Amino acid sequence: MSLADVKYLPETPAHDPEIEAINDEAFGPGRFVLGAYRIREGGPHERALSFVAVDGDIVVASVRMTRIAAGAGRA
Repeated sequence: MSLADVKYLPETPAHDPEIEAINDEAFGPGRFVLGAYRIREGGPHERALSFVAVDGDIVVASVRMTRIAAGAGRA
């Protein structure tokens, strides 16, 4: 794999199993106590703002964004 082979795509539900496998391998079962996972307990990530990096048909990375409230306004 070279960087020239990697494409960035909007995340879809079809990517969920591969993203879960990547997160499991990278962070292990203890990941659910990490801050990012604790924030997501308040609701799902914003799929429209989330992306995957693919090499061919294989997801090699993901970025998931979650809306949060900060103070009285929207963050």
